[in-house]
Amino acid sequence: QKSVFDSGDRHFGEIANLYVDADRELHFVDVVTSGFMGLGKKHHLVPVEAITDESPGSVTLGVDQGAVESAPTFSNPKAGPDDELQRSIREHYGYG
Repeated sequence: QKSVFDSGDRHFGEIANLYVDADRELHFVDVVTSGFMGLGKKHHLVPVEAITDESPGSVTLGVDQGAVESAPTFSNPKAGPDDELQRSIREHYGYG
């Protein structure tokens, strides 16, 4: 797990899963955020294009925390994102 920082260098989540295609090319990361005292965990897909910096223990995104938290949530991270959700997420971040 890597810590996730937003464009303002604020820590707000952790990477829980990576989503790759059949050619093993990374397309999305699953950023998990939680509410007060760790309750209410939510999974948010973030396109790999939003990652601006990566170090051994963290990634920094080129978007702020609000953009991630306002994206559609991902209810079943074990199943992987379907095509419609992928399209919706890319449009939300302006990569569609």
